[in-house]
Amino acid sequence: MESLLRRFERGEVATERWTFYPTGAPTPVVAECRASGFWIAERRGEPGRLAMLVEARPLSAEEIHTTERRGYEALRHIGELVSYYAGSGEALLRNPAAIRALGDPVAPEEAQDQLLASFVDPAQVAELRACIADNTVYRADARVRTTAGEHWYDTEARGVLDPVTGKPGVLVTQRDITERRSHVEELERSRELLATQADELRNLAAPVIRVGAGVLALPLIGKLDRDRIEVAVAALLERTTAERVSRVVLDLTGAADIDDAAADGLLRILRVLRLQGVASALSGIHPRLVHAILAAGLDLRGVPCFQTLEDALRAA
Repeated sequence: MESLLRRFERGEVATERWTFYPTGAPTPVVAECRASGFWIAERRGEPGRLAMLVEARPLSAEEIHTTERRGYEALRHIGELVSYYAGSGEALLRNPAAIRALGDPVAPEEAQDQLLASFVDPAQVAELRACIADNTVYRADARVRTTAGEHWYDTEARGVLDPVTGKPGVLVTQRDITERRSHVEELERSRELLATQADELRNLAAPVIRVGAGVLALPLIGKLDRDRIEVAVAALLERTTAERVSRVVLDLTGAADIDDAAADGLLRILRVLRLQGVASALSGIHPRLVHAILAAGLDLRGVPCFQTLEDALRAA
């Protein structure tokens, strides 16, 4: 009705087939309805109100095609946007959902490329038309200009022939996925935040501290997994390359039990330091960690070990 009102304001007359459901009637009545607008006033001299005159001609059974009528009713009531465009982009038909979201089809004297105007990204329209020219179906998530602002739509477009003119046209169906996209983007932001926080935690778990002239301490806290070892090696290389370092103490006071993977990682750190000509030592070897080191078969020959970091620094 809102669409008809706008057409009447432009001076247009609408001819449509309407289905009526009379109370008590055994079947619906289909009529060809000619709807036009005119102005009426309650009293002489008062401003008029726009009214609608409907002239209805009931159709005979021979004029009614049941499949077409059911298809038309389905088109009217589905929530997806269905738009039919001419090859040049004028909107020839839109179902009620598309009219609510995108606006009315253009008036005959106001021909414009409404297909292009509805997309935020003109490159997507160019790609869509290239698919149509290649006789393929275009499918993409598209940002669309609607009466309520920009929204994301799952969009599908295919080339069809206009049954009225026989000229090439474009049938576009669209489903609003703005809420889904919003959830996906929020999840992606959460993943990025968690990844950043994880990196920060790994860096905090392997801080390199200067504890004396040419002496660094690396407290290894928590589980010595592959990522933690990578962070520790990178942090050490950065410091030993940029500074004069003669000795590094790896403090295991806060480390979790050492398994085979942790043992391999610890050996890798010791080898990296040895290759750089930097002496290494281990501190924080408490009784529980001793059993874990022995069980993992960690070879610490040539690496001084101390019970506390203070002992290791005093020995230095």
